[in-house]
Amino acid sequence: MSSVHAVDRKTLYVAVCFGLLSAFIWGAWPVLSRFGVQKTLSAYDIAALRFMVAGLILLPFVLKKGTGTLGLPKTLVLTVGQGIPHVLLGIIGLAYAPAGHAGVLIPSAMIAVSTLGGWFILRDRPEKAVLIGILVVMAGAALSGWRSMTDSGGQVWLGDLLFIAAGALWGGYTIASRAWDVDAFQATALVSVVSMLLYLPLYVLWGTPGILAAPLSEIVFQGLFQGVFAAIVALLFYTKAVTVLGATRGSIFGGLVPCIASVLGIFVLSEVPSTLEVVGVILASAGMIYVFGYRK
Repeated sequence: MSSVHAVDRKTLYVAVCFGLLSAFIWGAWPVLSRFGVQKTLSAYDIAALRFMVAGLILLPFVLKKGTGTLGLPKTLVLTVGQGIPHVLLGIIGLAYAPAGHAGVLIPSAMIAVSTLGGWFILRDRPEKAVLIGILVVMAGAALSGWRSMTDSGGQVWLGDLLFIAAGALWGGYTIASRAWDVDAFQATALVSVVSMLLYLPLYVLWGTPGILAAPLSEIVFQGLFQGVFAAIVALLFYTKAVTVLGATRGSIFGGLVPCIASVLGIFVLSEVPSTLEVVGVILASAGMIYVFGYRK
């Protein structure tokens, strides 16, 4: 029996709310990141702000608690899955392929890896009805990003491969956090601090830092969103949802990312979605509701 059946209804609802909030923040990430890149900051500047702010906020906790029961090897695995390697793959991919491709391929790859990994590694075999719901969610995600996905050319294929790799790492994080039953706050803190320590020296020594040349308003806005909401709040909520719901059901929230990005794009970037994209949003939402409403 799946672990989601072993929790009480209140805990289930709280976990679903956490998952929805994390999906909303990650759905806003490509929209607000693109908004920032269109201004003054580069993608590498935004990544530096993300991990510098999150790392400094959570550094006292890590200095006090260390890696805890996880140890360094498991900490590095979690960092690869949701820290700087995952983020950099997405950033580099954006140099070759549109953000819309990332919005579809990254969460889709994450759901696929999480579902298969949960099945074969964690022995958490999903019910047939849940698998159907996952396929519906992924179909909705594909439709919501169909317009950008069909706008290809040049070396887009390379960017798409990088997005798939980033999604696979995210799926690995999902499986690991469930397998090790990690504390959500501890995992978030370790991923943020280790990413800061790995990335900032490279950014300063070999990069072209543009943070000091950017307007203060942009730095504050991106630092707050990237460092607090995207790096800390979203990861904290997502990890908590996965530990309660399991790797398969927890991964489904990723399918809402392109849908949320599509809706937010209307208000932030003035990108009006097509009828097909609206259908995709509705389909993905219906699939998620079906999965979490399903009972044996």
